[in-house]
Amino acid sequence: MFKNIFLLLLLLSFVGCNDEEKPENLIPEEKYTPMLVEMQLLKSYSENSKVDTTTVDSLTSEVFKKYEVTQNQFHKSHTYYQQFPAEQKKRVEQAIEKLKMELVTKNDSTSTPSPDEKPAPTKQ
Repeated sequence: MFKNIFLLLLLLSFVGCNDEEKPENLIPEEKYTPMLVEMQLLKSYSENSKVDTTTVDSLTSEVFKKYEVTQNQFHKSHTYYQQFPAEQKKRVEQAIEKLKMELVTKNDSTSTPSPDEKPAPTKQ
């Protein structure tokens, strides 16, 4: 019984995987990756904040304008890139690294010594 269910699921997964051709207006990876970062940040913002959909839609439109990309173009490019999980994983890892670096830079630029901190002694 379980073997039959497993085989059926396996068969369905192969049927569901139809390789799409490269879209005509495929967003280049060097543009797609930072755009993906911004889209994920927007998604996270909308899910974790009490913000109305109009604001999220407006911000999403701004991202599309910034990268000079249409919503349809992004969707098709995203669908195409998702067909290659190993490469997409690398893109996501690059995006995460970029976010970490931006966070470190932001934290470094905003950190101020506390009143209790004493300056490090200098060697003479």
